[in-house]
Amino acid sequence: MKGLPELKRSLNTRYVIVFGLSFMAPVTVFSTYGIAIDRTHGMIPTAYIIALIVMLFTSYSYAKMVQVYPTTGSAYTFVQKGINSHLGFLVGWVILLDYLFSPMISALLFGIMVNAYFPGIPIVAVIISFIIAVTTINIFGIKVAANVNTFLVIFQFLFIMIFSLLCINGLLAGKGTGELFSKDPFFSPDVNINNLLSIVPLLCFSFLGFDAVTTLAEETKNPKKTLPKAIYATTLIGGSLFVAATYFAQSIFPNFNAFKNPDTAIVDIMIYTGEIF
Repeated sequence: MKGLPELKRSLNTRYVIVFGLSFMAPVTVFSTYGIAIDRTHGMIPTAYIIALIVMLFTSYSYAKMVQVYPTTGSAYTFVQKGINSHLGFLVGWVILLDYLFSPMISALLFGIMVNAYFPGIPIVAVIISFIIAVTTINIFGIKVAANVNTFLVIFQFLFIMIFSLLCINGLLAGKGTGELFSKDPFFSPDVNINNLLSIVPLLCFSFLGFDAVTTLAEETKNPKKTLPKAIYATTLIGGSLFVAATYFAQSIFPNFNAFKNPDTAIVDIMIYTGEIF
């Protein structure tokens, strides 16, 4: 209909993938590591592979639906137009809560991690600073947010890469399992299958973000082709990072019962890895 305001289609595939990865925040893999490694009895990479397979099915659904309804409504629009408007209303509120709680969880985890490294800095101060920074960035518009997201994603990639390289050097020096390639992080004879599968829903939380790219449908060039590619790419890239990061973390620090606090288990691993050098 003429006269209705339209969003500017300025985003290409790269920006959309970066947006999805920034919303996913790959480093969140470390936030659930302590709990997940205990429940899986050292098989967290396998649990992430299972979660990746599950999320690929979900990605396929989102990719198909966004080709039919390329609008910013995402799951709300898909359910409203595909099933029922009343169910769509409920889904709309649920997904709104998702986008509300995810930044809250990110802020909380960021505060916990910073406080673990710098106990003198109050968690509340870190969280408030995080919220102010994120809000300020988004006020400047989607283009500025996309550029900042690119920087943050690159930073997270470098962080995971450096962490992995330090673990590799440690393994080559005989630390941890002392083996660069080992089946132990993927299989443990003591694992309880029910416990392994029960942790998969929690690990699926790490993948949240691939679905957020569908909200950019009206700001993306050729969304029917661009968004499906971005959805699959975001899920696969994120899943690969999760499996690699947890594999090296488990290999360099196999004694997962020695963590001081499951919420900050990765801090213990990083300190141990740093002491190697």
